[in-house]
Amino acid sequence: MSDVNFITRSGVQQLIANRTSDNAIIFLSGPTSRNTPLSLLRSNDVLTVNGAAEYLLDHGITPFIYVLTDARFLLQRREDFYRFSRSSKYTFVNTDVYEAASEEDKQYLRTHCSILRAFYKREKGGVFKKLRLELLSRWHKKLLIQVPLSRRGRLVGFCKDISLGYCSCHTVAYTAMQIAYSLEYDNIICSGLDITGSCSRFYDESNNPMPSELSKDLVKILPFFKFMRDRVEDLRIYNLSDDTAISYDIIPHIKVKDVANLARKRDVLTNTLDLRDRADYFIG
Repeated sequence: MSDVNFITRSGVQQLIANRTSDNAIIFLSGPTSRNTPLSLLRSNDVLTVNGAAEYLLDHGITPFIYVLTDARFLLQRREDFYRFSRSSKYTFVNTDVYEAASEEDKQYLRTHCSILRAFYKREKGGVFKKLRLELLSRWHKKLLIQVPLSRRGRLVGFCKDISLGYCSCHTVAYTAMQIAYSLEYDNIICSGLDITGSCSRFYDESNNPMPSELSKDLVKILPFFKFMRDRVEDLRIYNLSDDTAISYDIIPHIKVKDVANLARKRDVLTNTLDLRDRADYFIG
């Protein structure tokens, strides 16, 4: 992996500078994604994952960021990956995708994609692994990790700066949330964050769909979302899904008609602060 250029802090700053909206929509694979109005998707930066990008492209929407963390997708749907990546402004893949790729694909990933470094492969581990992560979290204040004392306990984490790395959690949605947070969006709005039933992907209606393990992994996923809610105090994240396994106590529900109010509230606050600054100026 010495030849890989991981995403850097300057790279993150460049992405922030190239944002086109204050809010981000994370367009995921759950069936309720189809209920998100195209107008909302067109008026905000959209981060999308896996095959969900096809829906956006079919409706003339260019994803701001395409995210892939499942190496099987590149191996099984290589042409689709290239189409989604080339049609998006930016692409993020993790080291799992890179390591499983052919030499030809690795060349493309190195030159056209931002590669994310994972802090761990599995949430369990021995003493040395836990000690390393504990020290990293103390050194890097933007890396939030809770290391369990018991050997069987699973660690949970969230990284506020993807140039350091990211915390994996059995769903690419969590990776996209860390990316969106790192890019300093005012609000992060999830579309298709369902994880219900068989966890079918709305775009995969073939006779031989890629298997989904989200339903059995839900018990492992929820602690990460709860950790994010409790520890990332300035995170403003919402869920458009009205059919979700994620409690609204963890990620609040928002209706489409209320998304515009998020921007209005921010504008009111900004104007109030501006007036205060002006008053201080004249008083001073």
